[in-house]
Amino acid sequence: MVCRIAGWLLAAGLVSLPLPGAAQGFPSKPIRIVLGYSTGGTSDNLGRMITEKLSAAFGQTVLIDNRPGASGNIAAQIVSKAAPDGYTLLYGNTGEMAINPHLMKDMGFDPLADFVPVVLIHNVPLGLIVASQSPYTSFQNFLDAARREPGKLAFASSGNGTPAHLAIEMLMSKTGVKFVHVPYKGAAPALLDLIGGRLDAYFLGLPGVTPQVKGGKVRLLAVTTAERAGSAADTPTVAELGLPGFSISLWGGFFAPVGTPGEIVSRVNREVLGVLTQPDVTAKMAEQGSDVVRTTPQEFGRFVQSELKKYGDIIKGSGLKLQ
Repeated sequence: MVCRIAGWLLAAGLVSLPLPGAAQGFPSKPIRIVLGYSTGGTSDNLGRMITEKLSAAFGQTVLIDNRPGASGNIAAQIVSKAAPDGYTLLYGNTGEMAINPHLMKDMGFDPLADFVPVVLIHNVPLGLIVASQSPYTSFQNFLDAARREPGKLAFASSGNGTPAHLAIEMLMSKTGVKFVHVPYKGAAPALLDLIGGRLDAYFLGLPGVTPQVKGGKVRLLAVTTAERAGSAADTPTVAELGLPGFSISLWGGFFAPVGTPGEIVSRVNREVLGVLTQPDVTAKMAEQGSDVVRTTPQEFGRFVQSELKKYGDIIKGSGLKLQ
């Protein structure tokens, strides 16, 4: 634990050591951002937009390298073994950095010991949705119905151990209400069954929710972040509807291999924050359901630690077993 904390302090610039030559004139060659998911998702879409802007800011090519597999773990393994010089970074997400450590015995990396946090990029709510023909018109009458018939309402997720699944577990823990968890292999089939009336509810990432709401196919009852989403400002949070502390999101940010000089970490953080405040980037972030959150490396590090603890508590309480 001492080594983990020391590594994070060094990278965050809270203690200083003589900087190696790599920190001088950074960057002098292309930077690779490794992402553990395929093209077309929220992280990929935002990552490509941000790396294009970073290329202009740095005067060097910054590119996304998609390495999907093992629930994001393959990408993290690659970056954990990379040289700590700032030229190979991880676009780490909720799964591999906060959930998988509690569900997998050997991931091939340690999210605390092998990485230092750089900057939070996105933080996307899940939306609690029901079909448009559903009798549930509010979060409260949905819960009331579940209390009247415990263990009857079917709640979909995009798979065991996903944020959507753990949102269900958190909801059951905080309310004492029992749902039937129905795991799917992905979001699309779950959404089709919800719209078709074969399911009662679903926690889905806001980018997938918005077009379905506009198309009149689903009803959005609440969002799962601690604060309301800018792109769904009229929709209350689960927390404000009577469950304080309820917070589940799809987040992602940049991490560097442990040992990366603090000067490089600070430089990347500063440039990314500059990109995130550009009006066209802010608008694109909103389309993806994410408000811009400005974090220092230290703040992002504390956030990751709190997420690890939160998901550890949820998983322990749910009885989910290590794979």
